[in-house]
Amino acid sequence: MVSFKAIIEDKKKGIALFLLGICLASTVIGIAIIARSPFDRDGLSGGKIVLINIEGSIVGGRSGFGIFGLESGADDIAEQIKRAGEDSSVKAIILRINSPGGSAAASQELHEEVHKARGNGKIVVASMSDVAASGGYYVACGADKIVANPGTITGSIGVIFSQLQYSELLEKYGVRSNVIKSGKYKDLGSPLRNMTEEERQILQEMIDDIYSQFVHAVAEGRQMNESEVLELADGRIFTGRQAKELGLVDELGNFQDAVDLAAGLAGLKGKPKVVEYGKKSPFESFFGIFARELGHGIAETFLETGKQQVGLGSL
Repeated sequence: MVSFKAIIEDKKKGIALFLLGICLASTVIGIAIIARSPFDRDGLSGGKIVLINIEGSIVGGRSGFGIFGLESGADDIAEQIKRAGEDSSVKAIILRINSPGGSAAASQELHEEVHKARGNGKIVVASMSDVAASGGYYVACGADKIVANPGTITGSIGVIFSQLQYSELLEKYGVRSNVIKSGKYKDLGSPLRNMTEEERQILQEMIDDIYSQFVHAVAEGRQMNESEVLELADGRIFTGRQAKELGLVDELGNFQDAVDLAAGLAGLKGKPKVVEYGKKSPFESFFGIFARELGHGIAETFLETGKQQVGLGSL
């Protein structure tokens, strides 16, 4: 007679074998996909176009999920551009930009890496999606060509520093801060006290310097006089069509038009093969959307209560 315990053991073995079979099948499928991936095929074809996505706020460090959605970390994106720039099989790079801007320094890092890739003989085309403004435009203006949709929001050439100041609110509830500092400006920009005129001047000079660097980068990238850029660099935004008329973008078109343009400039024949660097997994995509929607809800709450968002050294 077969015991109940033996039946249970047989079932456990059956389940284990079933799971093992799934793992083996997944491994085989994965190897097959990798074997047929564009990376291998393109290495033999003698040329490929690399797609690099810049999505969400541009920040220093690594990419991740911020309170308002996906964030493009300068370290990750710069690494991808460098990798493409040093790969002899890569003939062109497409920067697909969907970003409202972000950190000034992070945007400059990516702008500089684009120049290095071009110095290595790569064609770089910026393809603007919904929005490529401020820091997003800073990166784009380093490319050989810029392609935007007619309805793309771009421009916003400028620099901003903002802060919440709630010393009076704290005082109302009897809350006071004690600050011990090594120098008179060490707590510059503190929300715990009013800003002095001298401190405001220091910050204004800092913002003006970064702004001057931004204007110079646009003038150099778009082959315009700085005086021409200054007429447009008051922070205003433009549609893609307006930007083309003003010389801030080269062509109107979608992503596929940018691919065709990059292929033509790189001298690639036939239908170009596009390889995406830094592609997000379904897991990352799902939680990126979740974070973005959560951020939108929080932003609406801030607006409803009359509060302001804080931007520090952002473009």
